[in-house]
Amino acid sequence: MKKLITVLVTILFWSTAPVVAQDSEQDLTRMEHVMATHDEVMKEMPKLSKLINKLQTKADTSTSKEKYQNAIVDLKNVNKSMMDWMAGFGNRFEADEMMNGKKLSVQKEKWLLEEEQKITTLKDEIDLSIAKGQAVLEE
Repeated sequence: MKKLITVLVTILFWSTAPVVAQDSEQDLTRMEHVMATHDEVMKEMPKLSKLINKLQTKADTSTSKEKYQNAIVDLKNVNKSMMDWMAGFGNRFEADEMMNGKKLSVQKEKWLLEEEQKITTLKDEIDLSIAKGQAVLEE
């Protein structure tokens, strides 16, 4: 009977240990998510620049420049939004907090929630702008 209780306690302990570890790393996990989303968006920046150049070339040779110019403005605006987000994020957080999992203050935890929402929205806006720009280019 003692052996059975020992086994059950051991199983219970090991099955709850990962949950406890995840709870204590929640801030790190959120920061990692924000940084991963940032990295995804940054991979799109060369595509965005190339698309702007292609649209500009089309605008330069077209009689109806407006649709190309509108797409270019949209792409430049989301690029600026990304640069502004990075500057604001960098002003709020230290490198150790971003890259090494340094514990955040209560205020910074709140900021991180805000920044997570901002970068997620920004990613969607960038993806949409790229899709619109490509559609204009293919017309």
